[in-house]
Amino acid sequence: MRIGELSTRTGTPARLLRYYEEQGLLTPERRANGYRDYGEHLVDRVQQIRGLLESGLPTRLIRNVLPCLDNPCSITISDAGPEVVAQLRYERDRMDARIACLSRNRDAIDAYLSKVTSKVIQPMSEPVVTLATAEHRDAVVDTFVAAFATDPAMRWFMPDDATYPAEAAAMAGALFDLRAGHGTVWVADGGAAVAMWDAPRSPGGDGVEHPPQAGRFGLYQSIVHTKLPRTPHWYLGVLATHPDHRGRKLGRTVLAAGLARAEADGLPAYLETSNPKNVEVYRSVGFEVVRELHVDELPVWIMSTAAAPS
Repeated sequence: MRIGELSTRTGTPARLLRYYEEQGLLTPERRANGYRDYGEHLVDRVQQIRGLLESGLPTRLIRNVLPCLDNPCSITISDAGPEVVAQLRYERDRMDARIACLSRNRDAIDAYLSKVTSKVIQPMSEPVVTLATAEHRDAVVDTFVAAFATDPAMRWFMPDDATYPAEAAAMAGALFDLRAGHGTVWVADGGAAVAMWDAPRSPGGDGVEHPPQAGRFGLYQSIVHTKLPRTPHWYLGVLATHPDHRGRKLGRTVLAAGLARAEADGLPAYLETSNPKNVEVYRSVGFEVVRELHVDELPVWIMSTAAAPS
């Protein structure tokens, strides 16, 4: 088959298929006329590659693993250097942890469905984290407004108690709309907690483009966001848990999804906070302060999961 048919059957863009081929993960045959011929067996191979990539395994290690998916693996520990073996063991352990997490979420869904069918509904024991869709917008806005009602930065942007709810709702909706279509917004329990991220911008400039803002928020952006690195990184723009759901560690749970993506990309994650209480909370999940500054009287701590120049 031609590359277009393989792309359609696997749901994988042709540019990614070409990349897999460049990395030595796919090997099409050549027809007499010189065209590439992608055999039927490559449909399963592409699905295997995507599964390994989604689990966080880099392409350089996938090349080692793929032969074991077709036939009894002939590779032994002595065939690979100790560094490769150690990396593969590390990635295997990470997969085990993710499988365990998925299993817990699956069990929670099973428990929910069981209660629904018996007409007795009880809360699930484990939070369910999913990528946000348009259906989550109202819940996310409600969580944002409630969560940041006393936040130092948000109330510096919007100091008027009378207008805060409407202004915060407008900001939340705009930030959600900018990011949700890029697959970088995660929600826990349908929106009880939310994490809005910006992925690294591609060389072609694809990604979230934040328009300049007026007033204090615009001043904040013009000072703080210019202090973030120019090198690729994941940026946490919003992390919020509705006050009605605090104490369930939903914030940490929903934060973990974006951190896993950054780790899989081999990139640091950045954020900033103006709440001194949050500094220690973020430190507990791997962030460290890399810069301190002020925007007028508002203190700001820029934090990262990796050491970075200030």
